[in-house]
Amino acid sequence: MRNPITTVISPWFSPACRARRILAGLSLTVGLLGVGLVPAIANAEASTQSQVAKQALPDGIYLYGQSTQPNQVGQGYFVFESKQGNVVGALYMPRSSFDCASGKFQNDQLALTVVNSYDRTTNPFEIALERNSNVASQGNPAFSNLGLQGFERISNVSENDQRILDVCKADFQKQTTAK
Repeated sequence: MRNPITTVISPWFSPACRARRILAGLSLTVGLLGVGLVPAIANAEASTQSQVAKQALPDGIYLYGQSTQPNQVGQGYFVFESKQGNVVGALYMPRSSFDCASGKFQNDQLALTVVNSYDRTTNPFEIALERNSNVASQGNPAFSNLGLQGFERISNVSENDQRILDVCKADFQKQTTAK
């Protein structure tokens, strides 16, 4: 025999009805807190930007290579300048051409746009960030273990690295002023 109380109450406990009650409760909560929601979203965005800033390298010029030794034929290198989480630089192999790149640190990666030096096409390129103890810090221990996956930090930026970087910085400047 069916319990009459259960029969009357059971529609309130059906999955469809439960979902309607949850949505109604959320709508009421959002309506009551709507004024506080915008600041909460802004705070969440600021927190995300703060996390990205924590992932970025301090402002400066950096050289990373697939080898720990600079100027090794057949190895790839990335020389770049970092300013407030934004990056402009060049990917190159010694005794070969180089491609300019620009981008920014995002969460757990360095997101770049690489400009092909021959046909000027652009391609996205991401380098994952990794934590290790081999990266030297210039007085800031918070960044002493930030690295680029697949690359090793090289402390000496040569005159040729600086020349390549200057070409890419000038090209990037020209591209941003043309837009």
